Amino acid sequence: MVSLKYFFPLISFVTNLGLGLLIYFKNPGGKVNRCFAVIACSIAVWIVSIFFYWQVSSPNLALWFSKMAYASTSLIPAFLVIFVYVFPFEEKKVSNLFVVTALVPVFLLLVMIFSNLIVSGVEVKTWGYNLVTTSYYNLFSLYFLVFMGWAFIKLIFRFFKSKGVARKQIGYIFLGFFLGSIPPIITNLILPSLGNTSLTDIGPSFSIILVAFIAYAITKHRLMDISVVISRTVAEVLTIILFGSIYFSLVWLFNAYVAPGLSFYLLGALLLYGIFVGRSYMSLRLFFQTTADKVFLRGKYDYYKELAEASRKVGEKLSLAAILGILYKTFNDVVEISNPRIFLPENFNQLDGAPQRYLVYDKNSFLPVFGGEEIKIESQLVEKLISTREPMLNPQDHNKELLVPCLLEDRLIAIFVLGSKLSEDPYTNEDIKLLEVLASQAAVALDHTRSYEKITMDLASAQKQLARSERLAALGTLTAGVTHEIRNPLGVIRMGLNKLPVEPRSIEYLKDFRDKYVKHVDRITGIVRRMLGLAKHKERKRVDMNLNEVIESVLEFFPLGKTSLQKELAPLPSMKGDPDELHEVFINLLQNAVEAMPDGGNITVKTYTEKGRIFAQVSDTGKGIPDTIKEKIFDAFFSTRHEGAGLGLAITYRIVREHGGDIEVKSHEGQGTTFTLSFSQVRPFC
Repeated sequence: MVSLKYFFPLISFVTNLGLGLLIYFKNPGGKVNRCFAVIACSIAVWIVSIFFYWQVSSPNLALWFSKMAYASTSLIPAFLVIFVYVFPFEEKKVSNLFVVTALVPVFLLLVMIFSNLIVSGVEVKTWGYNLVTTSYYNLFSLYFLVFMGWAFIKLIFRFFKSKGVARKQIGYIFLGFFLGSIPPIITNLILPSLGNTSLTDIGPSFSIILVAFIAYAITKHRLMDISVVISRTVAEVLTIILFGSIYFSLVWLFNAYVAPGLSFYLLGALLLYGIFVGRSYMSLRLFFQTTADKVFLRGKYDYYKELAEASRKVGEKLSLAAILGILYKTFNDVVEISNPRIFLPENFNQLDGAPQRYLVYDKNSFLPVFGGEEIKIESQLVEKLISTREPMLNPQDHNKELLVPCLLEDRLIAIFVLGSKLSEDPYTNEDIKLLEVLASQAAVALDHTRSYEKITMDLASAQKQLARSERLAALGTLTAGVTHEIRNPLGVIRMGLNKLPVEPRSIEYLKDFRDKYVKHVDRITGIVRRMLGLAKHKERKRVDMNLNEVIESVLEFFPLGKTSLQKELAPLPSMKGDPDELHEVFINLLQNAVEAMPDGGNITVKTYTEKGRIFAQVSDTGKGIPDTIKEKIFDAFFSTRHEGAGLGLAITYRIVREHGGDIEVKSHEGQGTTFTLSFSQVRPFC
């Protein structure tokens, strides 16, 4: 059975070889990619050589594999030096003389390695093989340390001279160096020079860290974001390691404590374990991948999710301001873009007329900025965006690094002009694909918005005309009502005045005449006052007040006559309102309650809170309101009493609604009436 300590080198071999080939085939002509491929593949050969070094039973084979390990290792420092000189900007020229100078020591060492000048043989120990090195081994160690140190120092200087993305990428290399190079140097270079090779099988496992960090740095620079691939690879490796460890442990425990060799029971146990692995492998891999995402992707999936959510929200909106607000918020907060702009046709809300240019829309007012940036309809840029139907990337222009067209069929509805990211990271393929989806959804929504905006404008115009017609109709109703209500007392006054000069009158008669007809004048004055109270919009107070205090002030001076009063006032929070107007509301309601009970009865005034609202009820035990007229009681000039003007409840309804409240009435003939008022604690009145 293969020892567990060789399982990790095998995983490292597959991972290093896979990453090396993946980066190479992404850009075979790139200097950075080629150098990395040589480094990763050399490490893979080194790993597999050490693996077989510990596996073979022949000392001669062990010696041969040790030479392969040193040969592959000798390539790593030289190509790492070349890599550092071209990374991260591979357009930097490297002379052939420099490359030859870096590779000359490699050729010399290869000759020495296969000539037994570095390692002359192996010794069989109780724990395995031990290499017999020569005095030239120190030369190999010196070459390795000098070149690795040279590359490390070069990276330090490059780090302090660089900024932005390049500096972050070099930072990844530093971290990879620290975590992935130091342990192998100790176990596979320094300790063998001291005559101890017992730990050489441990070092290769750390190489995966160095290679993974370098791969990540390269892919960020080359716009090939394979962080998802890295995340999945880590998840797969961890899952395989876990299940493999359990497998080897089961076999070892069975052979050690149950029965050696293969048996029916072992086959049964392995069969059950295989079923368990098949059922749980995917769930465990997803768990590891989610954990790996937090390390490698650093919220990238949340970023993708937010972009997808923005696309969904854009499709739900029909208001231009709402759509632009979502888009600008996405560009600023999710993608974190510097100076994002959205260009729309200059007459966007007009269904007729041919636009001549695209104007930028302000990110705060969502209105076109005249006299600012513009793009001509007939420009080559617009023609190219329509013909290619693809975003245009220009990393050299930080103010217009990415242009994304919003196309609907062959119509260019809008253009996203995006500056560079605030993080100075480049736009990745995933960024561009997600922004294309967002642009496609925005194109559909914006096109619908044009029709919606036009319909909204037409509707607003129609509503204005309807409101004008309603005001004229209301004026006619008001005039008719006032004429009807005032005509009767005016007729009485006219008849009395006509009789007055017919014969001499005593002082006592004149006093009675005055008192009688002043009442009719006061009635006319009350009608006019209530009419003005219904129609006139005066400046209202908006203060913190308590509804219980308003009710108490009304009850304190209100004449109840034959009726009895019951108060059920619960503690209330404050609300915004006009105490004088609400004072009038409760006077009207109490007056109606008293008039509904000419022979006396009971009035109940109650307050309470429920579901964040304030309620007030005025109930009476009077004659009630017939169902046939219940819907008319809040209409102006509607009254069941001959002497009533029909304005009290109309004014009450207006005041309550303007306070952001509601009023309801429940009544049954012969059983009384209850008016229920409700107000919000926070909503301001109009």
